Amino acid sequence: MTYLTKLKLASIHQVCDAQDKSTEFMIQYMQDTCKLPLECVMAYMELSTEKKQQLFKDLNGLVEIMIQFEQIL
Repeated sequence: MTYLTKLKLASIHQVCDAQDKSTEFMIQYMQDTCKLPLECVMAYMELSTEKKQQLFKDLNGLVEIMIQFEQIL
């Protein structure tokens, strides 16, 4: 699984957590949105907490950059 795919899944994970969605909803949403098989989504879900936290940190850093960029325009 590519790093970009992991970031996409992490972004969905964060949104679903923030909206208090069920794990079943999140898994299906990941599959549908990223057009991935269940096996790929489950591989993401089985990542360690530390690896997921690093993905969340990386993703949030990218979001901060995009917000700053929008303020310049």
